[in-house]
Amino acid sequence: MKITRDSIMAGQETRDQVILPLSVAFGICMRGLKTRLGRSIITLTGVALGIAFLMSVISSFHIREAMQAEAEEERRMERSIAVLRAEIGRVSGKTLFVAAGVGTETGTGFITALMRRNVEVIAIAAPGVKLAPETKTDNTLNAVQRADAIILLGDASSLLNTALVNKIGNQRIYAYELPDAAAQARLTGAGTAITELGIELRPEELDRQKERTLEARFRMYWIVGISLLITVGGITNAMLMSVTERFREIATMKCLGALSSFVVKLFLIESSLMGFWGSLFGVVIGIFFPLIAYSYSYGIVAVFTGVSFPILLTAGVACIIIGIILSVVAGIYPARVAARMIPADALASDI
Repeated sequence: MKITRDSIMAGQETRDQVILPLSVAFGICMRGLKTRLGRSIITLTGVALGIAFLMSVISSFHIREAMQAEAEEERRMERSIAVLRAEIGRVSGKTLFVAAGVGTETGTGFITALMRRNVEVIAIAAPGVKLAPETKTDNTLNAVQRADAIILLGDASSLLNTALVNKIGNQRIYAYELPDAAAQARLTGAGTAITELGIELRPEELDRQKERTLEARFRMYWIVGISLLITVGGITNAMLMSVTERFREIATMKCLGALSSFVVKLFLIESSLMGFWGSLFGVVIGIFFPLIAYSYSYGIVAVFTGVSFPILLTAGVACIIIGIILSVVAGIYPARVAARMIPADALASDI
């Protein structure tokens, strides 16, 4: 009997193979992960440990640099006070009037350092300049005449108006940065003497400091590069084992009609999920433990106030992206090899 299209029973026509939507593939992946929960946790742990190592290296360098910057700022404040002490003698117990202008020497650090030495600080500040919260302010300028010393921080030219210059009169002022020519002329006209306080490091000290900074930065790049290679190896090994041990599962799916592209899609979805969650856990671990360790060494307050959390967050997002990319790349090749295998050969595989 010759079989023709017309002789095929209604509803029994041959049809193209159905390509399942992405949502179905995602559901199959989730069920597979739950079924192989133990193995999935092992794979996820491999990804998490690799990213945790990378993130901990980055976090440690950032926290260490922040602590070094804090220490350098403290040393700078100590130099500033030492220079002032050389001019006016003991500062403890004295009253200082501070005109805080705009500049690198301006801020809360110097005034706070003075207050820690039992110094009464009365200050005025240029617009936009922040002072220590406990700083006394006297906009009437009456404190100028009873102050033991008058100090200019930063560029205080805008503060040296006629009223302040008249209050200062023939007293001596100490400036970490000289005001502009017009302000100096007003002070000279009022009989005010200006003493410049220099705290700049010598050129050779600056050169040594730059060399140390460069060495530390290159050392950081080297260690981050090595840690990235270790991360690549760890994640690749975890994903390769996750895929290659499931050749028989892939063969079964193909025997049931799954296309090779659908098999690859399944493993790409699974790899990206494992990469995301493993990297997320790794980032949390890589930030948490360095913070705890350095808090024990430097103090919780110093670490949490000195560290820039936006920088750590940016590094964490970068590590998550790296983890996802590595996981997907590591899963592509074995998935494609497995998808192209003849089902009978895949079923006979001992992997």
